[in-house]
Amino acid sequence: MTDDCSLKIDGVSKSYGAVRALQDVSFSVRRGTIHAVLGENGAGKSTLMKVIKGEVTPDRGTIALDGRVYERYETAYTRRLGVIMVHQELAVFDNLSVAENIFPDLRRFLRGGLIDAPRLRAEARRALASFDFALHPDTSMAQLTLGQKQLIEILRALNQPRKLLILDEPTSGLSSAEADRLMRILRKLADGGETILFISHRIPEILGACDAVSVLRDGRYIETFDCRHATEAELVNRMAGRELVLDTAARTASPATGEVVLDVRDLRVPGRLDGVSLSLRAGEVVGLFGLEGSGSSEVAPALFGLHVATGRLRVRGQEVPRLLPHELRRHGVGFVNTNRKDAGLFMRSSIAANISAPVLSNFSGLAGWLRGQEAVAFARGYMQRFSIKASGPDTPPCDLSGGNQQKVMLAAALADDPQVVLINEPTRGVDVAAKADIHRHLRGLARAGKGLLVMSSELPELLALCDRIVVMRSRRIVGDCALAQKQMDAETIMTLAAGHAPVAQEQGVPA
Repeated sequence: MTDDCSLKIDGVSKSYGAVRALQDVSFSVRRGTIHAVLGENGAGKSTLMKVIKGEVTPDRGTIALDGRVYERYETAYTRRLGVIMVHQELAVFDNLSVAENIFPDLRRFLRGGLIDAPRLRAEARRALASFDFALHPDTSMAQLTLGQKQLIEILRALNQPRKLLILDEPTSGLSSAEADRLMRILRKLADGGETILFISHRIPEILGACDAVSVLRDGRYIETFDCRHATEAELVNRMAGRELVLDTAARTASPATGEVVLDVRDLRVPGRLDGVSLSLRAGEVVGLFGLEGSGSSEVAPALFGLHVATGRLRVRGQEVPRLLPHELRRHGVGFVNTNRKDAGLFMRSSIAANISAPVLSNFSGLAGWLRGQEAVAFARGYMQRFSIKASGPDTPPCDLSGGNQQKVMLAAALADDPQVVLINEPTRGVDVAAKADIHRHLRGLARAGKGLLVMSSELPELLALCDRIVVMRSRRIVGDCALAQKQMDAETIMTLAAGHAPVAQEQGVPA
């Protein structure tokens, strides 16, 4: 191993039964660099990271950190070596404070058998200041947004001794400003000699912030690129193993003429939404966009009754008396949550159980006995429809890639054939091919006459997917940009979201 080589992966293979997750993977990571690992969902990235972290023992091959070959594969051992990893799925303590999440091992703050609370707060303030994070250390984690929780978990990792920092999709739940801030901090750490392994599906982000990128495909190592000279098309095609044309071209715009399937008036949630009004027509995909704190991510949960909200809501002309999940489902509204792990899927139940859960009564016989084979057949149909890659309906989502988990969550939301679908972050943490596949399914739902309200922190995604984009700022709607009127461009939307231009008519609702 050369002096500038921090991590060396040599001939690593891992199989699960007949499935070969990794096949003879070998590449090196230079010290003081941000090294990305790129591949489609199911390419082997997660398995490789688990091997490096010591969570999985390889069948063959070795891992060496700073010239020291792993003696065993255990997380306690790799932690002592200096391997720190932040997983894509959050691992925070919602019932504890921000300070306690940044420093969960409170033994370092013991004094006379008691926690030195002032010192804990001071250390937390120092850590928060490094991110320009305006949070009080005593704030409960339960009050934070997904992006804020993700940053707190990264802060926890950055306040531990380490030789290798592994970040799995660290920007997937962050706003553009938060992601930029994180990348600046990582760049500073790398320039100071730290080694960072960075897993992301956002190729522009990789090319703009990383030094090198290694591509995996079908469990095999393909090639390592210098990010200064690689192109997005080159990486996409090497990742997919084929020419992959992304559907980002402007679509033919036509005014939505279907019936109004969702009409929202004066939706309010104290501290989150200040009187949001909007409408959605059959066959229309409407996007919600705003910067962090704008309220855009709160609209769908509020409409579905996950927040205590007030306002008037009609679905296909019928008034919904109470904003509660069972009322919304009864009126034909489906919901896809942001967080697959905590509020989207039963991760250790089967795919069949997840997809059939919303319509379980359809498969209940006399005395409540479940007709299990019918439920499995029903789920199998959705697996085929959404091209969910799994060994079978009995596979639990925790064994699937992020893209396939997302498809299972979407299938479950559609199981009872809703006419309106509320979707938060439809492609969080999925690769470009899975993203294109999910977009095709969503557009297909619109062509079938369903109305889709989609919130995404990725403006390019909304521009590629939506017929209209509703822009939010300061918990209110400040603009409604339609593709048909040629108003949907990134500059106009970002100007509205950032508040750099006056808005002629706030809370605009299309006729």
